[in-house]
Amino acid sequence: MKMQKKTAGKMNRTKYGEFSSDGREYIIMTPETPRPWVNYLTNGDYAALCSHVGGGFSFFKDHRYNGIMKRGLHQAHEDLPGRFIYLKDEDTGEIWNANVHPVGKWDKFEARHGAGYTAISAAYGKIESDIRFFVPPGIDAELWTLRLTNTGSKPRHLSVYSLAEFSLGNVSLYEMDTSFHGLFYDVSMDKQTILANHKFWYAEYGWSEESTIWPLRTFLTTTVKPDRMSSDRLAFFGPMRSYTNPAGIEGKFLPEGSKGGKPLAGACQWRITLKPGASWTVNQAVGVQENKSSAANSKTLADLQKPATYQKAWERTLAHWSKLFSAVAVETPDEDINRMMNTWNKYQLMINFYFGRGPSYYHKGQYPAMRDSCQDAFGVIPLEPSLALVNLRRIAGFFFSDGQASGGCNRLGLKEGPSVKVDLPLWFVLAVADYLRETGNLAFLDESFPLMDKGRSTVYEKMIAGLDRIMNNRGPHGLPLIGKGDWNDAANNLGSKGKGESVWLAQFLYYVIGEIEPFMKLKGDTAKLRRYRERAAEIKKIVNAKCWDGKWFVRAFRDDGRPLGVRGEKEGFIWINSQTWAVIAGISDQNRLNTCMDSVEKHMGTPYGLTNLAPAYTKPDPTVGLITGFRAGWKENAAVFSHASSFNVVARAILGRGRDAIDLYRRILPCVKDSDRYKIEPYIYAQFCAGPGAGEEIGEGAYHWLTGTAAWMFRAMTDYIIGVKPELNGLRIRPSVDPKWKKFSMKRVFRGATYQFSFENPKGVETGVKQIYLDGKPVEGTLLPLPTSKLHKVRVVMG
Repeated sequence: MKMQKKTAGKMNRTKYGEFSSDGREYIIMTPETPRPWVNYLTNGDYAALCSHVGGGFSFFKDHRYNGIMKRGLHQAHEDLPGRFIYLKDEDTGEIWNANVHPVGKWDKFEARHGAGYTAISAAYGKIESDIRFFVPPGIDAELWTLRLTNTGSKPRHLSVYSLAEFSLGNVSLYEMDTSFHGLFYDVSMDKQTILANHKFWYAEYGWSEESTIWPLRTFLTTTVKPDRMSSDRLAFFGPMRSYTNPAGIEGKFLPEGSKGGKPLAGACQWRITLKPGASWTVNQAVGVQENKSSAANSKTLADLQKPATYQKAWERTLAHWSKLFSAVAVETPDEDINRMMNTWNKYQLMINFYFGRGPSYYHKGQYPAMRDSCQDAFGVIPLEPSLALVNLRRIAGFFFSDGQASGGCNRLGLKEGPSVKVDLPLWFVLAVADYLRETGNLAFLDESFPLMDKGRSTVYEKMIAGLDRIMNNRGPHGLPLIGKGDWNDAANNLGSKGKGESVWLAQFLYYVIGEIEPFMKLKGDTAKLRRYRERAAEIKKIVNAKCWDGKWFVRAFRDDGRPLGVRGEKEGFIWINSQTWAVIAGISDQNRLNTCMDSVEKHMGTPYGLTNLAPAYTKPDPTVGLITGFRAGWKENAAVFSHASSFNVVARAILGRGRDAIDLYRRILPCVKDSDRYKIEPYIYAQFCAGPGAGEEIGEGAYHWLTGTAAWMFRAMTDYIIGVKPELNGLRIRPSVDPKWKKFSMKRVFRGATYQFSFENPKGVETGVKQIYLDGKPVEGTLLPLPTSKLHKVRVVMG
């Protein structure tokens, strides 16, 4: 399909970098970016955070209890420690890094981030270096490939050193008491391999004298036998030294290795001679395996000493991500949207899906949380429903018999307690309902999983128990109790005395009752469905009669009965979610819904997206909670919160306000922001940007990568803007676009069939469908039937 002229400049080039022509890589052209620009390299189990200069750390499945490579306390600014390659000219004694950082010498530099890998090319003093870091499917390790080339006219005598600092097992305990925990490290080395284990492992936060041996071990192995290997971190750095001048590389050889009992770092040294024009290559793996001797473990290490293993793993990595991303692809008149949707939005979504709101460069990270994990599964469903099902099954094991949900749903099978956040069960209903519409796998409703306290229950029973709990716990106005917080976690004092109510939660509950209704019908659960419908009607009446403030909806009622988010208050007089979800739920008439959307833009709109409340609180309010203590314009205190903004994109599209939906979508996009202001990665959604209350810092990005924004921006585009939304009996078509979008298209896999959609908008409308053609034949209405072949071509004419 021929496209009209597309918006946005060529590859979004800035003084720091640009996207590759196909959008699959972000190319960074200087090591001096405003913040470390980071990539997450993973196969879904092993995860390595890798900056554009090699900084970062790694873990296996759970960042709290299975640390591998050490993380820093101030990584967002110092970018230390990391995976570093030191080079020393043996004739002059000069030292630099093949990856520039941390010594900081370079003549040329380029870094490329892609899905599953980061590649760094640099040159200094006539020595060119090319490094590739990647984590392949099938190997729980990060693989390093280094190639050095002498571009000068004389032979060079070099020492090459690789450094990987270890932090094994429970990271919080190690960082609190590094020297003590070093006493429990056990190390063995042979000619090409280091094996390290931690004999004190406690799978909880905090201190305990109870422990066991860490069930894993870390390895470092190489394809070229080093001239010297060491595992002694203290000997590598030396007393009173730092990353820029480690004492251990000043001599002819590294100091002798350690047998444990002290902090660890895997270090290798190769002494090489490079003739003019010659190159030298070494591969290295840092990974994890079960802490035992076995034929399988020995084979893994032996294979990783063969260069061919690395080439095959590289090809497997590229193929894996290409296949995973292929299920959905969009082509719009907006190149910025295309680049984000077709690669980077998907990749950020997958990182969140695998690890929840785990560690980043900006915060320690938490467990995979219930609310987050459900939304991440929701995001992944169109890409790979079977992957989403794995997470939904895991999540299903973290409920209690009374309908409460655990705050976390970890991947290690550890027990979790009930959460004080009241909204969590509803997100499970949302995700399961979406999975069922996508796949038609209704048998999942009857799958049984253990409860955290006693017995077992089916998925359907868990959904019902969670709904019942929220519906039955109501306050003086008849709305759900907010307890110690709902989606706004930091608004934790509104109902701490047991009387505060959440208007947003009432709207969300109304919406979720609609989500589960088709499945209750299929189950023949008629009596309960009747009660649910009655409760939904009651909620709708209360929200419209008692929660409308003339221009927008109230956010909540405090324990003392006073409303939150009303006109006349000086601070926090409007909150975004109770406007957005009124629209998503369809809980009021069109006039009110459009009015509250206009109020959102009027009071919360910024060039960077929408704030989550307005105006910011300037002093703590103990009746509201922690949210009022954040600095004005930061975090939940009236920052530009990307997640809440992405919800609002959906709401605008539902109302048929396609121009507004696209306008807000573009404001949230990281690739259109000024990097000197945004500072963090231009290819990744921030959790938030500083809001107007932050003054000159407005627009500064914070808390990169780990945010539900990735899931909702992806689904906002596919389901609500392009407007192809799964139902049990087919695909509902309802686009909502900018009138300037005269043609656009999408590929989408559904129920095993590939649909190729082409949209035409000859009259430049924002929404509405004049005619749909399925494989050349007109379709009545806007619902496409279930697929009858492996390929369907769909032409949609708007009007």
